[in-house]
Amino acid sequence: MKFLYSHEDAIDSVLKKISFTYRNLKRFCDLGCGSGHRTSLFCESGRVVMGLDHNDYRLPQHKDFIFKEEDIFTNSIKPSSFDMVLNFDVIEHLNNPEKLLKEIHKILKKDGICILSTPNKYRFFGALLIFLGLRKFPYCLNPNYVNLKNKTDHWHQKEYTAREIKNLVEKNNFRVIKVFKVFYGITSSFGIRNLFNAPFCHNLILILKKRQTF
Repeated sequence: MKFLYSHEDAIDSVLKKISFTYRNLKRFCDLGCGSGHRTSLFCESGRVVMGLDHNDYRLPQHKDFIFKEEDIFTNSIKPSSFDMVLNFDVIEHLNNPEKLLKEIHKILKKDGICILSTPNKYRFFGALLIFLGLRKFPYCLNPNYVNLKNKTDHWHQKEYTAREIKNLVEKNNFRVIKVFKVFYGITSSFGIRNLFNAPFCHNLILILKKRQTF
C-alpha cells in the first residue's frame, strides 16, 4: 500500500475503490467529463460508459468511452438511463447547484448511485486564505481569466463544507450513503491520502442515492 499520494493518485485511488465496490452497476455516465481521465477509471467490469461535456476536452489516451458533446442541462439523455452517475468538481462552479442535482436525479435509475465530488471549502490552504480575508466568493482559479465574462469554467461561485454539501443534496431529494474525505498534502504536493475525520481534507467525495422524485 502506498504511503504518500499526489493529488491525482489520491483521487484516483478513491474512485477506483468506488468503481470496484459498485462493479455490479453497468450503465455509467460522467456529467462534465473534462479530459476523460476519471471517466476512464470506470471502464471496467463490462460497463457501458458515457461521458458528456459542452466541449470535447478529452486527451487522446482517454477516448475509450462513448462521448456526447452536449450541455449538462440541455442534453438528450432520457430519464432513468444510468445506474451510476459521476459529477466531479462541477457543482462549485454553479450559481444554481439545485439545477444540476435535479438533472442528476432525472437521469439516475431508482436504485442507482451518484458520485459527487467537490473541493472542501476549509481545506488547509483555502481555510487559511478565508481566515486572512484573502479569498472571497466567487473567486477565479486562474488570474489569466479574471476578466472572462463566462465564469463557469474558471471561477468557483461557491465552495462547501462537508455539512453544507450534505444539507444541499438532502434538500434536493438525495440521501448520503458515504463521504470520503481525501487528502493530498498541504496544497497539491504529495501527502497522506486519509487522515480520518480531520477537518482540513482537500476533496469531499459523496456517494448518493435518490429519494422521492421531484
